[in-house]
Amino acid sequence: MVTGSVRVSKNSVAKEDPDSFGRDSSSPSLMLFHDGSALRFSNRQRAAIAATITYVPLTILGALQGLAWAPTRAESVVLDPAMFARFLVALPILILASNTCHSVVKAVARHFQEAGLVKETDRQRYAAIVTSANLLRNSRAAVWICLALACAYSAFFALLVLPRMSMSWRTLGPEGHRSLSLAGWWFVTVSQPIYLLVLLRFLYQMALWWQFLWRTSRLNLQLHAVHPDGAGGLGFLGLTLFAFRMPAFAISASFAGGLATLVLVNGARVSEFRYEIAAVVLLVVGVFLYPLTNFFYRELSRARQRGVLDYWKLNEVQMRQFEKKWIVSDSRQADMLDVQDFSELIDLSSVLGNAKQMNLRPFQRNGIVSLVVAVSLPFLPVLALEFPVLEILKAMLKMVG
Repeated sequence: MVTGSVRVSKNSVAKEDPDSFGRDSSSPSLMLFHDGSALRFSNRQRAAIAATITYVPLTILGALQGLAWAPTRAESVVLDPAMFARFLVALPILILASNTCHSVVKAVARHFQEAGLVKETDRQRYAAIVTSANLLRNSRAAVWICLALACAYSAFFALLVLPRMSMSWRTLGPEGHRSLSLAGWWFVTVSQPIYLLVLLRFLYQMALWWQFLWRTSRLNLQLHAVHPDGAGGLGFLGLTLFAFRMPAFAISASFAGGLATLVLVNGARVSEFRYEIAAVVLLVVGVFLYPLTNFFYRELSRARQRGVLDYWKLNEVQMRQFEKKWIVSDSRQADMLDVQDFSELIDLSSVLGNAKQMNLRPFQRNGIVSLVVAVSLPFLPVLALEFPVLEILKAMLKMVG
């Protein structure tokens, strides 16, 4: 029964992905971020539908009760930066980013075998790792759990958090006797659960990506200390950092929108939340960067140590042969400049130097920088609320002029 279910799941995975390996069963395709739709909507259509369902009714229902553009910012749906950032920025980007993430992750899974990093003896184990990740990605139970968590948080927010909040467009009535407005009801029953479902499902897919890399790092990979990428042949993993910039920006934008609401509505200062901003940046960057460190000690450090010793031994053998031929035997050849012994000695010595300088991280510094910039960027408009950014820029332009 278990074998049959695995076969069916493999077939279904192959049907969903027209670019999968298909003919080569030894090269499975990882499909963690591939979102097939029974209604055959494109990602752009799904993003537009999600943004429309979550945000537009809030403004319409708010307008019916005079809360779309109310006298105060707190009572205005349209003037709430948290809703704008969450439903018109973060939510669509999380949906749109799935295509890019899927393409890069699938290419990474292919490269492990196409580049010969997985040994023949480990091919079946690697195929099992990919198949397991795909099966978990297709798990209906996981989707239902994410939906249940989203609804549970919305219910908790409506019952315990909202009644204690200050006056806003979500509630009506005096303090102690407040009830949800029409826009508030739509927020807690539709908008917020949809956003949380998309976010939780993406985080679940990231958890599977973590598991895939962790299990793959436990294979006996064929790494080379003198590989041109400087990371033993695993430098391609750094490409994922560029692919994950969009979802990282989206998640950070949601936090930045909430902070903007605190600043504009409650009069808080941005500087009061400097540690929270730093924590968000580190946390979001860590979500996408940490799984790559699975290869740090187990594979990369061993590959460098093994490569240095191997090339060091080879260099020693060559040095002894060179000394025996040119020093001990006191050779005096007229065509010494035409002999390749000297250049070969230098070449092997440089190879040994490259092995010693092998990086222990499968990513480049620019990948980390681009990810940090993507996570930090949503907080710049919030900083502009407190610091005179325009005045600073004008002063800088005057100085340059």
